[in-house]
Amino acid sequence: MQGTNVATAAQLEHTEHAARPWRLVVTALLGALAHTAVCWIALQLDFFRGSTAAFNQLFGLIWLGHGFMALVLLSGLSQRLQDQIMSLLVVLWSVLGLLVSAYFVDQVRLCVMVLFFAILQTGVFRLSFRSFVTVSTLCVAGYAAIIWQVAAVYPEAIDVTAEVIQWSAFTLITVGAVLVANEISSIRRQLIERNDQLGKIVDRIQDMAIRDELTGMYNRRHATERLSKIREMGNRNAFGFMALYVDLDHFKRVNDNHGHHVGDEVLREFSKMVRDSLSGRDFAARLGGEEFLVVLVKTDREQGLAMAEKLRDAVTQLNFPSAPGLKMSASLGAAEFKAGESVDQLLARADAALYRAKHGGRNRVCLASEESA
Repeated sequence: MQGTNVATAAQLEHTEHAARPWRLVVTALLGALAHTAVCWIALQLDFFRGSTAAFNQLFGLIWLGHGFMALVLLSGLSQRLQDQIMSLLVVLWSVLGLLVSAYFVDQVRLCVMVLFFAILQTGVFRLSFRSFVTVSTLCVAGYAAIIWQVAAVYPEAIDVTAEVIQWSAFTLITVGAVLVANEISSIRRQLIERNDQLGKIVDRIQDMAIRDELTGMYNRRHATERLSKIREMGNRNAFGFMALYVDLDHFKRVNDNHGHHVGDEVLREFSKMVRDSLSGRDFAARLGGEEFLVVLVKTDREQGLAMAEKLRDAVTQLNFPSAPGLKMSASLGAAEFKAGESVDQLLARADAALYRAKHGGRNRVCLASEESA
């Protein structure tokens, strides 16, 4: 069930990431369409300074830019850029087109500039707060520059007092939008932090479900599940593998003579040594108490026995800060997987080999017989 949940979350995240370019493209194109429509109406009502040819050239260039960005987004090339950077480029191009067109519009310039707030909606959830403020400042300053330029070049076509009042209203609304964006940005940061915390909690819960808390090794249930999958591959002759049963010799004496805290230290140091000794494809598990399972994947009998001897010798070299004079040894039973046998049969043979190692004097490795135990 946990694996299914993780896979589902990954699929949802992939789907969400794949949907972002489409949303950004659709939003930007709808905004460009509204912008074009407002300016076309201004042209029909003689509020657009310039000919129809100038209008067509201006909006041809604007749409060319939008079309290029749409192609970049939908082609997947934008994946090389961060989502915020691509969103910022789309918003900046939209704002630039808005400001240029506002220069040619007289008397109803504010009707064009209010489309800026539709553009802001495109970036409110995609841009950082700093980028949001930069874009807003650019638009307010650009609007003021347009008023100044038109008043200087076409004084008969502008009512400066009315334009300043409209600019002031536009600026106040923009400041309000920035404040709202700041609140949204704060909420978004909190959500990101909480999602990160939740992700860590989920990882911790999943880790607790498959690992032994003391040693960090896999627990018996998860080890059996992994071993079953490996057995399926081995049964198809994909590779060979071996199972090692490991028992720390006279571990009860450690708890009796030194205390359970030393016993826990022995288990932790042994587990760390085993993990450090294994390759990435191998794994180890604590079956309970001082008994462990080590699974060596893509390993034949000779390699497996060599690794078993290496582990056995490494146990004798362990040092324990809480009990400097304490020395440990381990007995190991090794079983090479035979095609057709079950996991239980494999482990039973490894357990029988461990029994022989313990009753043969301990601190040794015994290989299981070919017959099922």
